[in-house]
Amino acid sequence: MPKNYQALIEDKIFFGGASDVEDMIKNENVEVIVDLRGEATECAFPAGNVEWIQVPLGDNAEVPQDQLFQQAIDHVIEAYNSGKKVGFHCGGGKGRTGAVAIGTLISLGKSQTIEEAEKIAQSIRPVVNVRAPQREALEKLFNK
Repeated sequence: MPKNYQALIEDKIFFGGASDVEDMIKNENVEVIVDLRGEATECAFPAGNVEWIQVPLGDNAEVPQDQLFQQAIDHVIEAYNSGKKVGFHCGGGKGRTGAVAIGTLISLGKSQTIEEAEKIAQSIRPVVNVRAPQREALEKLFNK
């Protein structure tokens, strides 16, 4: 079965879509799932030993959701820094997931700019496609 999710940071941070959560948990032993879907009511693959954190980002939000993106990035970094394997996802793993991947790369010092981080994220996961309000949120957070 093809693997539809990718490692943003090898063997530590994984990203994809909602349909990839089961594989992230089963194949990578992910301990924390950061769910970026505002529309979700439970973990995409509920498992007793997995911590589910929901950050309700709207995929078609008209206003930049910079505070919510910051929360999502912080949850990913926090799990990573505490030695846990973490996965994050939205519905399809393109927009919201891409924006959090970009913010995570910058926050970890893996890249200096949004453009550079976006190129890295797209080289790992080619479907990453950040929408204008998502980019605006990133600019508010990282172009200070």
